[in-house]
Amino acid sequence: MNDTAHSPSLKRSRIALVAYSSLGDGLLYLMMAENLRLNGYNVTYFGDLAFQMRAWMPQLTIQPYPEPEAFDSAFDGYDLVIMSPPQFVRDRMDEQTATAMREKWMLICQKPPANWYFDHTERVRQTCDPGVFEELRGLLQASGSIRFRKFTSESMIDIMLDFMRHRMGLSRLARGVELTPPASLAYRRYPERIVVSPDSARPKKKNWPPKSFLALCHELRARGYDPKIVVAPRNHPEWSAMPGNVFDTPVFPDIGQLSAYLYESGAVIANDSGNGHLASFLGIPVVTIYRKRNPAFHWRPSWGPAEVICPRLTIPWFDGPIWGPFVSTSDIIDALARLR
Repeated sequence: MNDTAHSPSLKRSRIALVAYSSLGDGLLYLMMAENLRLNGYNVTYFGDLAFQMRAWMPQLTIQPYPEPEAFDSAFDGYDLVIMSPPQFVRDRMDEQTATAMREKWMLICQKPPANWYFDHTERVRQTCDPGVFEELRGLLQASGSIRFRKFTSESMIDIMLDFMRHRMGLSRLARGVELTPPASLAYRRYPERIVVSPDSARPKKKNWPPKSFLALCHELRARGYDPKIVVAPRNHPEWSAMPGNVFDTPVFPDIGQLSAYLYESGAVIANDSGNGHLASFLGIPVVTIYRKRNPAFHWRPSWGPAEVICPRLTIPWFDGPIWGPFVSTSDIIDALARLR
């Protein structure tokens, strides 16, 4: 990394980057903030989850979301606002509100409505001094879809890098974010500790059955591993009391504490979920259990060593395909062995 990476901002313009509220998206936008910084921009990142692990990234300015009632005016001091609106903002985005937002802020997302696109060139030319306008010019037509062209087997990380290269015009790109772990931590200090993450944001659609995860944990223990079950705090009471769960099920009230635990673990086995993305972001090997027969799906974790395990077959059914019984425990454990 050259001296530019650690120098003060080379530009006078001020950018606010507002991330979507899910963990996976939030990490991708941290990568965008890091790359804007590496290209000399003065950028402030806004997101509640990333704010909880801000100590890991002292080179970035990270703030929580403004309060909802102050949200519309909170970014008035910035020359450009790049925003993937968080869920509490999307909940009030009718057509009229969305039109007003797209003309005020540069709205981006993985798959946004077509009406999010807006060329901000003339607006910024008229509201900023010429020097600031010239600094921002290359960014001003990048609103709309991050998937701006057809992608095939690329991960979302690669798609985001392609977007930053071709739509934002960033010349210097880094795949990861420079991390400064707390001094008390040691990377993968406990190599036999395997974090098993059996929940996700959409359990009925995305999750392998709980009984299958418990069977996997028993098999891991029989092979000399030390499985730990980690779920979102809201799901902890259910999992800690679940019949058959004889495994440690620690709870982490914030992402900073969870990051510390993952960073010292040997590997993570998870559904397609935020915990898998966070582990990958930290460089921890990840085995992802995915419901479709597509190991190259876009949203797979791919910052660090990773494998995707898919069902051997799926059966169409009334309320969605049946896939859980066709994921092989032995395939998961074999993938874990390869990664370790």
